[in-house]
Parts: sequence; structure tokens; C-alpha cells
Amino acid sequence: MIQRLSFGEPFIESRYIQDEADYTTPGHCILINLDIEKSILLEGVYSLPPLTAIRTCGTHIQVPGKALLICNAGTIDLTDLQTLDCLRKVWKSNWELTHLEKHRGVPYYKSSRITIDNITMNFCLVSEPNSPSGIHREHDGKIRELHVQLVGEGAVDLMRSEDPSSMFASLSLTAGTTHIPTWDVEGNYPWHRFRSKTRCIFLAVEIR
Repeated sequence: MIQRLSFGEPFIESRYIQDEADYTTPGHCILINLDIEKSILLEGVYSLPPLTAIRTCGTHIQVPGKALLICNAGTIDLTDLQTLDCLRKVWKSNWELTHLEKHRGVPYYKSSRITIDNITMNFCLVSEPNSPSGIHREHDGKIRELHVQLVGEGAVDLMRSEDPSSMFASLSLTAGTTHIPTWDVEGNYPWHRFRSKTRCIFLAVEIR
């Protein structure tokens, strides 16, 4: 099954793929394996493990589980102020979404969210470099949380506490990558945050 999704349009074209044994990706794309158990086979020789991402280029894939294909993120130029303004006008800022004082002036903008089976996703623009999100460790229920970098560079920082100076590790993200799992065997997280290194767009994924 291949389903075109609209939650990132008109900026990002994405396709949800499930139980697909014979498919060739269209040109330069980012392929994200959303399955927690099954690997994706590329060109019959390379195995993409669960909860990882890779760049593809006209690649034949076999998807026994669930995947997301991002088709045009590489064409988005965040140094272009007109493009940046268009994104900020269509996607809603954290302040617009929550009206919490801590989100006033924070340069995070989110697309609409989509939920398919046990997976919830949305795109996030960070319109300024060196902009951290709030430090947190609790989520709404037990989830596996992934950040997939699509444009620019970012990081997921791990903390000992809510104090930013307590950072003990940083997982760097470049376009086309995600990070290793940050939860333990019981599904618990350390304090953590996303942080932009440049203007960037990432995909936030929650798997229940």
C-alpha cells in the first residue's frame, strides 16, 4: 500500500508505505523506517533497520512493515526569506498552538498532525539557528519519540535535569538522518530537548 499524505503540503510531499514488496523511490528522497521490528531491504542487498532513516535515489525497496518517504525536502531553501515567510504563514507557531507564555517568541512552527494506526507525525520548522526547545522527559503516554532531520542541521540534547548546563550527551542530526533511541527498556526518557544548529525542518514522530 502506498498512500500520499497531505499534512506537509504545499511544502513537503510525503508517502506512507506499508507491506509493499516492489517499489522504486522517485529520485532523491528520504526514507524512514517506522516499523519497530522489521527492516527495509534496498536493492536486494542493504537492510535499513527499524527506526532509522536514509537518503535514496531511484532505489528499489521492499517494505514488509511501515515506512514514510519524504520526496522533496531537499528542494527547500531556508536561506530564502520568501520561502521562510511562506512556511511561517501556513504552519502555526508554538505560541499560536498553546498560548503558553513560555512559547511566546519561540521560533518553532508546526504543520498539522496526522495519525495512522499507532503513529503520529508532524513537521516542525525552526526558523532561527541555535534555538532550543523546552527541556522535557514526560510524554502523553508511553511512546517512542523520533526526530528525523529533513533540512539543515540540529541535535537532540540529553540532560541530567531541567537545567541546560546539565547536558551530558548530544545526538547530532543532519538532513536524512535520525538519532538512536533515547528511551530505556521500560520506555522512560532522560531530560531532553531538540536544538537547531541552523534554520531547519525536522519530522517529529511518536509511535505508540
